[in-house]
Amino acid sequence: MNQGNNGLFLLAIYVFLAIYLLPIFPNGGSENDLTRWASTASLVENNSFEISWTKDLIDGDFADVIESPEGEIYSKNPPGITILSAPFYALTRVIIGKPTRENVRTSWFVMRFAIGSLPLIFFAFWLLNHEVDAYSVGILLFATPLFPYSLLYYSHVLVAILVYLAFRAIYDTPRVFPERCFIAGLLLGFSLICEYSALVPIVVFGLGLLFTEPRDRFRRILFYLSGIAPFFFVLALYNRIVFGSALSVFSQNEIIYPTLSGIYQLLVSPSHGLFVWSPVLIFSVFAFVDSEERGFKRHIVKIFTCILTFAAVCGFSEKYGGASIGARHLIIIIPLLLDSIFDGDIDNYPSLWRGFFFTVSFLLCTIPILTYPFAPTELQFPHNSFWQPLLYETNWFTLTMANTFGVVNNVWTILPAMILLLLAVYFVWRDAKFPFKFAVGVLAGFLLVGNYMFLLDFEADAGRKAREEVVQQYKD
Repeated sequence: MNQGNNGLFLLAIYVFLAIYLLPIFPNGGSENDLTRWASTASLVENNSFEISWTKDLIDGDFADVIESPEGEIYSKNPPGITILSAPFYALTRVIIGKPTRENVRTSWFVMRFAIGSLPLIFFAFWLLNHEVDAYSVGILLFATPLFPYSLLYYSHVLVAILVYLAFRAIYDTPRVFPERCFIAGLLLGFSLICEYSALVPIVVFGLGLLFTEPRDRFRRILFYLSGIAPFFFVLALYNRIVFGSALSVFSQNEIIYPTLSGIYQLLVSPSHGLFVWSPVLIFSVFAFVDSEERGFKRHIVKIFTCILTFAAVCGFSEKYGGASIGARHLIIIIPLLLDSIFDGDIDNYPSLWRGFFFTVSFLLCTIPILTYPFAPTELQFPHNSFWQPLLYETNWFTLTMANTFGVVNNVWTILPAMILLLLAVYFVWRDAKFPFKFAVGVLAGFLLVGNYMFLLDFEADAGRKAREEVVQQYKD
């Protein structure tokens, strides 16, 4: 079995899981999901972004919204995902009719798959065509927060991929071409109207162009700005129509300086820390230091984008704005962190550690999506106190496609997903340079996570209360 086949098998497993698993919870689920669904439904049904009328269709609260004195409710988030989702919602509406309590999940699934899953599928396939190894594809698909968020109706995965492709469009060739700068500008501009955090790579990539070769430098910058400018206009127009001011984004979103608490939450806390949830990304940090690209413009732009994006969002870790899984505000830089892994800079790292860090990352990122994924933000050890008991004590599993055909939700409906996830580890192992050492690392990873989840007992009372609230919501 060759390297290319291993990667294709991993992609096939992901495609099946993206269709089979339905972690969508209109009742008591993600408030961010509710807001995005409601905004899209309103745009198609009423040609408006006002969402208060959808409260009759769903049970739950909205996140990141503004309510007017007249009772009108609007999302604070930029309109990109709503606009992009509208055709998929409209197509689904033709088939299932007007939105009702019974068909919310259907339109939700279609939009989630189109916005969250398909971009990751296409991106993984693109990487395979560029001869990226199965280990890198396995990390991309299963071992970072990209995996759970690609199965939810969020914009993070799409924006992260667009930012990375824009980076590659500009800085992949020794000579920077104006036409590629225009394409990058389009990708980044659309990213901005999906997530405001895309402003950081827009600025850093643009500053990088100032240090390119003098010939055609002005044209590069002009083409780059020409690609971005229409989306700035769309964003300003949206804010003017909806909120009364083109600059209302600055009044709606508080600028918070980085804090020690925010740094801890985003990097190393067991509840949200990126390097706890996905310790395999530590390899990326090592690769930044010893990469052969050190000192080159491409490498410098990548590092500054990651650092400044982190600095820009770390203050928000204390105000997550609704349900979240891991450090969702840092997802935008994950493909940039993985770039060194895609390029093979860690191929010579010890196989034992490659297997160990991959397995720990894989388990911590996939386990939450097998059950109710939105652990309360006050829990500090959700894998131990929330998700493990839900899976193994309460037998509370996420919905699957089997449930839509009337099969009772139980361990047998989630078992196919568990088996395929184990097969994903197998196909990554098949690609290892030293299979025995890699297998030892895999075993050590399973033992570590197993001990953390089953033998330790953190915040038992708080975790029990949170689980009971979740179960009660669905009994009601």
